Amino acid sequence: MGKRTGSFLSVVFLLLGISVLAGCTILEEMVMEEAGETAVSEQYPIEKETPAAARQTKENKEGQPAGKKGKSVCESYEEEVEPGVCSYKVDCKNPKTCEAWAENLIFDMEEWYGELTYSEEWYFDEKMLRKSKKDADVLASYPVRGNTIRIDPSDEDEQYYAWLWERFTWIIPSKERKMVSNYEVFEHVDLMAYVIQDDEDYEKWTYAVNVEQATFETERVLTDIHEFGHLLALNAKQVDPYKSESSCKTYMWDEGCANRGSYMYEFYKQFWEDGDSEDEENFVSDYAMNDVYEDFAESWSHFVVTPRPEGDSIVEQKIEFFYDYEELVMLRANLLGRMASWLERNVEYE
Repeated sequence: MGKRTGSFLSVVFLLLGISVLAGCTILEEMVMEEAGETAVSEQYPIEKETPAAARQTKENKEGQPAGKKGKSVCESYEEEVEPGVCSYKVDCKNPKTCEAWAENLIFDMEEWYGELTYSEEWYFDEKMLRKSKKDADVLASYPVRGNTIRIDPSDEDEQYYAWLWERFTWIIPSKERKMVSNYEVFEHVDLMAYVIQDDEDYEKWTYAVNVEQATFETERVLTDIHEFGHLLALNAKQVDPYKSESSCKTYMWDEGCANRGSYMYEFYKQFWEDGDSEDEENFVSDYAMNDVYEDFAESWSHFVVTPRPEGDSIVEQKIEFFYDYEELVMLRANLLGRMASWLERNVEYE
């Protein structure tokens, strides 16, 4: 399963959000990046009192393959949570205080970067629509060893691929993605990223990302959190990948038999078992309507980057679902701390 740019409505593919940000076009961003700059949103300048972390140009980042980073330079309000990875200090010790800490950080990041679930609209002509139905064209594939992939440091394309991998490993803690044994970069007109179970070892997975990235770094990070949602739901601790369908007493996903009490099985029982999945108001995005896989991953990503809902609508219940798991509330805070440090280094402001 993967994250596409959105659902097709007439000739428009819509993404997660409906708000509009003032920013650069993809072409403008490419021109700016060639000059060592990153596209920015004029609508959301950073506040003066916000800590100004050491910012790196795209050229500097591309020069360090993932897993081969030099010593990180973390600010006083950060900590080095893994070699070369900085995070805002997660100043909380239990689910209650971590929820409050996360809410405050979300508020700050929305002030700095705008709506964290924002996604731009994509317009396609008929030729591009036909291409969207084709499989992804894999450009490169790398075995993963911890945080490390091996690249040719003299190859500029591979340096860029390593930077895309670095973002995923920066945002997602290594202990949470031990199942990822392969990394791929692909080309496709609207598929942003995907994860897929290994054909031979069902406990291992591939993480893959489109070489063409979304305009805004917040959307790129949100896509990584979405894809991690699939790994969170379908890893070998959540499903039995070797159990036959005839012996499965819960629900048989394509990836295996759901374990009792597993995240997505409980989500399925609460929101999908009765088959009432047609009302778009019950979903955080159009993309979530595709199936329970995408509904879970989209609801998960909204849980991570939006404040706790106060109402009782179905869509709010789907976000509230994740608060029933203390370990996920704690993980949310860690993801947000990493996200804040990554964005501070990879979003430039005027």
